[in-house]
Amino acid sequence: MNRKTRLLAMASVILLGSISSAHAGFIGRQLSVDYFYPNPSTPYGQSVETPPVFIVGDGIETVVNVENVTSITVDVTDTSMQFDFSTSHPGPTWLSNTFNGLIFNLISGNSFDFSTASIDSSSTFAGFDISRVDFNDSRVAINWQGLSYNSDTILRINFEPNATEVPEPATLSLLGLGFMSAVAVRRRRGPGEFPAQHRQQ
Repeated sequence: MNRKTRLLAMASVILLGSISSAHAGFIGRQLSVDYFYPNPSTPYGQSVETPPVFIVGDGIETVVNVENVTSITVDVTDTSMQFDFSTSHPGPTWLSNTFNGLIFNLISGNSFDFSTASIDSSSTFAGFDISRVDFNDSRVAINWQGLSYNSDTILRINFEPNATEVPEPATLSLLGLGFMSAVAVRRRRGPGEFPAQHRQQ
């Protein structure tokens, strides 16, 4: 293998190592969370989100305290959101209105690319169905208005990414650079020339 071929091979390995697709999910995105009531345009003044802005990674992302009565622990993975409820009230019910729940907004990072959402079988939130989840490429809204819950209530929502993931612009540039390098090396050899180990006798 001559020097040019070795350099091209090394460049190809580096190129392949740096290829990444724009993944659809939550991991690495920075999100904000707010409690909204009585509609999705009105932040509820008696809730505290700790922290209100976070980057999705391992472990618990945020804890939402509502009226110092109910605490909601939020754990976000790449393709799911889980809510664990704890309350000091003996039998609470979320008030019915246009909206009563949490809204997550994308602050930084690539847009989400989810096709569908579903309620995980581990959920114990009676009456909560997928019609209460609204999402697009930068926002997820969870509305539990009118539903009852207790300290054993768990809600887990799974999001299904779209099947096709598109290479990021930087990846496309690297692929173009690699292709041009290969063409340049081939042209320098001239027609009919071969790498040393394949040279005709």
